Amino acid sequence: MRMRTWCFGAAVICAPASALNAQSPSAAIGYLTLISTPAGAMAPVVKQWMLPEPSRGVSIETQWGHVSGAGGSLDAFTVGAALPLADGRAAVDLSAGLQKPSCDRFDCNGHFLASAGVEGRIIQAESGLATFTLGLSGRIGFAKPTGVTLWTASSSAPLSLTFGKQGGVQFVPFVSPGFGWGRISGGGRAESGTRFMLGGGFGVVGTSSGVGVTLGAQKIFVDGGKTVFGAGITLSRL
Repeated sequence: MRMRTWCFGAAVICAPASALNAQSPSAAIGYLTLISTPAGAMAPVVKQWMLPEPSRGVSIETQWGHVSGAGGSLDAFTVGAALPLADGRAAVDLSAGLQKPSCDRFDCNGHFLASAGVEGRIIQAESGLATFTLGLSGRIGFAKPTGVTLWTASSSAPLSLTFGKQGGVQFVPFVSPGFGWGRISGGGRAESGTRFMLGGGFGVVGTSSGVGVTLGAQKIFVDGGKTVFGAGITLSRL
């Protein structure tokens, strides 16, 4: 099972093909599986546990991720829920959605994707007008393009700064370095690979309304790889 035989909808971001084909098989597989599941198909968003006084209720999250290539583009949409743990300092989250290519060539069918994760803060400290938070996140991802099955496992360590008063609007810039593993199986064969990742963004959270909006990006490190740009909306007033 060669890489070019299972690009499916992700063929739109395989360009330049020579660059990806020049990678080791595990690097190309790691990249394509991660960018086809929520681990890499979405940009990260601001989470309640990043805030000095997080909500203790269930959060509803909607996310969109977009990546463009020479053959078209990929758009992913998910809806999920985050269940708080430890008075909001950690959470378990579940999400599911669809990734849909827009292209003129290749197989442009969309596919189902889903993820489940556990995350939370490790360190939180106040410094002047800002609150620093270091967290840890672990996630399992799944996707089902035509003829193959994808599984991913990823971890990251989000670092964020929160500015603003509790009860008002808070501003949260953050970065999220991480590492991911991906596996593809189909036709009686399976292959896997790994890649480093770096995400980040800027979020605005209304702590009284519980509404948050994040704009962000996610980069999976491989020669010829594309950057995912995205947005997310969260509602944490349940």
